[in-house]
Amino acid sequence: METSKEIRSVVNNIRFYTKKIQELTELQFKKDFETGRLFGINTGAESVRFESTGAIHTAAGWISIYCDNIEANLANAETQDKKLIVPEEVFNES
Repeated sequence: METSKEIRSVVNNIRFYTKKIQELTELQFKKDFETGRLFGINTGAESVRFESTGAIHTAAGWISIYCDNIEANLANAETQDKKLIVPEEVFNES
């Protein structure tokens, strides 16, 4: 499969940024939690913020799962290379 290296590279980049998103949402969650604990604030806006950062973190987790799926399918596609007949080989045999 001629494009497998490029696909792997793209998936690795996606994984890198997905991890970065998760790290940043965790950092924001901790900052918001400390602010709430420090000032004793518990408003609806804070709840929405916690839900939003949690949703972002979860979405990044799903992206990671999709990357796993892409890599598994890529590996399967690569195994098919050995089974495919290249047209030039067929023509050269005759």
